[in-house]
Amino acid sequence: MNERTARDVVLVRAIETADAGREVWSDADRVWATRMTAEIVGDSAADDTFLGRRATLALERLAERFPRVQPLSRVPSPRRWLAPGAAIVALVVGVAGVDIGPAHRINLLAPPVLALLVWNLAVYVALAVAALAPQRLSRRKAATGPIRQTIIAALRDASRPLRKSFASRPLAAALGRFTADWTTLAMPLWQQRAARLLHFGAAMLAVGAIAGLYLRGIALEYRAGWQSTFLDAADVARLLHVVLAPGAWLTGIAIPGADHLRTIAGGDAGENAAPWIHLYAGTLLLIVIAPRLALAGLAWLRARRLTRRFPVMLESPYFQRLVRARGEGTAHVIALPYSFAIGAANRNGLAALMTRVLQSPVDVAWHPPVAYGDDALPDLPASPLAGVVAIFNLSATPERENHGAFVGALAARIAGRAPLIAIVDATDFTGRFREQPERISERRASWQQALSAQGIEPVFVQLAAPDLTEAAVALANRFERAIR
Repeated sequence: MNERTARDVVLVRAIETADAGREVWSDADRVWATRMTAEIVGDSAADDTFLGRRATLALERLAERFPRVQPLSRVPSPRRWLAPGAAIVALVVGVAGVDIGPAHRINLLAPPVLALLVWNLAVYVALAVAALAPQRLSRRKAATGPIRQTIIAALRDASRPLRKSFASRPLAAALGRFTADWTTLAMPLWQQRAARLLHFGAAMLAVGAIAGLYLRGIALEYRAGWQSTFLDAADVARLLHVVLAPGAWLTGIAIPGADHLRTIAGGDAGENAAPWIHLYAGTLLLIVIAPRLALAGLAWLRARRLTRRFPVMLESPYFQRLVRARGEGTAHVIALPYSFAIGAANRNGLAALMTRVLQSPVDVAWHPPVAYGDDALPDLPASPLAGVVAIFNLSATPERENHGAFVGALAARIAGRAPLIAIVDATDFTGRFREQPERISERRASWQQALSAQGIEPVFVQLAAPDLTEAAVALANRFERAIR
């Protein structure tokens, strides 16, 4: 999915995750969004297409109730003016930076363009070290420079939703979560955009330096010479033959030797600086401008790829639940109570829990209670199942040879077909011993110990009046573990 769609998807995920109590986005709303999207995109659509379209539908409905929600995913970006603005500033700085003073004399060992060359060579070395370093070290150092950090911070702040106050606490929490999630996901993209701006700005700075020298050279005569406390003419000749070799190759101008350099050493006379300006300009073109433009182009291509294929981890449990709900339509669940009868309120509680966890319409098929100590398992349908739920009563004393054996046999029967979930209904036991919480804790621990031998971790729920927020989270975790 592209950046725009990914932003919608991440925003809807933040809202659905933060609104655990379903205050602004109910279970019915979530089921509607999933079913409607499945009908629109069809069975053959890719998962990211389904998720993107679902996010669009969800935001449209949410915006009808909370108008401030829709603009959160439509924040304008500064990209259109930032690159031209940075280029103009760099160009102006480059032109102004080569003002060498009223004497109009260029010291061949210390012109502003020489500092520009040294700085860019140092940047290339740092980039090469980062590229050759271990991946973790490279990522850590990718944005350590203060200029790059400033640009990334500007991109981050521009991409953040406007800070609005929401009367709804879930929406306020969702805004904070969305900001944190988007910052993490978009960081690679911001780093590439910052790199593009920096490389392009460095190229424009060099262009400005060259332009400044030539523009001033039209109206003024620059004189070139050199002076040094530690270097003689031979040393200077060797240094300039290395530094200006690219310019000499490009312009065809020969670099004078030590004998010639002795004639322009010290003093105020020097010689006409035009050949030296041509040499430095050619060197800047090959060493600074061309490589920086190439690096800016590479960063642009990487940013463009990330924009079109934004890195959202669709393997996360949240997205996988939605994808499964889309494929299953109405989720079929088998409920197997063990040695106790289930009342109507308890059945409705399980149906509500399953709807919330699976985020789709649920059809719960209740089998007759399995008799205590009965080894025979009921026949299960051959049709696809979203899950099989074994239901026990917390009032019963758990036994490995009975309750544990039943769960183990059931797990072997449905292996690979559907996730097995064990629910211990705490409705009756909690009602009787509400004033003795330590007894409830002891009985829960006994059930956990009895079922753990079969690799099953039970979920304790008062099915007659379940806490949908807490119980659904625990149940969803069990489903994720069973599916893995």
